[in-house]
Amino acid sequence: MSVTAIAAALSAACSFATAAILQQEAAQTVDPSEALHLRLLLVLLRRRRWVAGVSMLVLGFCLQAVALANGPVALVQPIVATELAFAIPIAIWRRRKRPGRREWVGIAFVLCGVSTFLVVASPVAGISQPDLSEWLETLVPAGLAIVGATSVASSGNGPRRASLLGGAAGVSFALLAVLTKAVTRQIGAGVGATFANWPIYLLVVLGISALVISQSAYQAGPLALSMPAIAIVEPVVAVVIGDTLFEEQARLGGPALALEACAALVALVGLALLATSPTVLSVYEQPAHPDGAARPGTLGAAPGRPSTTAPSSAPPRRRGSLRRGSLRRGSLRRRGRPGSARPR
Repeated sequence: MSVTAIAAALSAACSFATAAILQQEAAQTVDPSEALHLRLLLVLLRRRRWVAGVSMLVLGFCLQAVALANGPVALVQPIVATELAFAIPIAIWRRRKRPGRREWVGIAFVLCGVSTFLVVASPVAGISQPDLSEWLETLVPAGLAIVGATSVASSGNGPRRASLLGGAAGVSFALLAVLTKAVTRQIGAGVGATFANWPIYLLVVLGISALVISQSAYQAGPLALSMPAIAIVEPVVAVVIGDTLFEEQARLGGPALALEACAALVALVGLALLATSPTVLSVYEQPAHPDGAARPGTLGAAPGRPSTTAPSSAPPRRRGSLRRGSLRRGSLRRRGRPGSARPR
């Protein structure tokens, strides 16, 4: 395995995790009617926190490109999928909460499952450039899956909407990784050859579409609903495409296949533990201080959404004030209304 590819993929995962947290905090402050429209990006551009998140996202894509230039998709994408294991501790730290045993177990499961899968599978690079017919056999079904998921999500709301958009974003990011792999190989042949072929143009269009879909997923609900869908779908789709399109080879027979299946199951269990953790859910129900976001003590207040004040946000009442208030009310009863006399 390439040390450069592994190091760059881990750095990309950390950058993507930070970007997801910052973008989700900003996206939660936007009116839901802006979802799945380019207007959403124009609104978010006025939020400094979102711009900082996009900067981390660009850094993550650059690191991912370095990783894909030095290693196969089946190696890089499972490592990038560990971003949830980075995002949860960062988000908990930003909200000044303490992770419990469930969170640490979930993170350990994700990291152990992914690392075991990669060690056992030992994927290696395949062909450099597939034929156009092979690209179409990959892009058309993936594109239909994205369109279908976003269409169903546009007519729904709540957790289902966030999960469907997260799944569509996962497929989009998987295609981005595959196209990035193709573009990095074309760059090796020269800049002129890169811009003379179609993958770089589709990469730009798909990148904008993936950004809109992912921001809509973050806007639709807590990150604990959308990010697990992205984290699970992206590596699975990317590994399948890498195996079929680029003919990347991995150990898939006998005891190795059983061990890989167990490792993947452990990673999925870890993702489920993190996604359903009460601590994680409470973190994303109480945003930090994004531009225009809710103050501490409010549950997801945003323009166009009613704000629900948490009981703990009220300042503590001084002891004795209630007693003095009740005494004043009692004295008014005894005196009666001004100008009136109560019969003895």
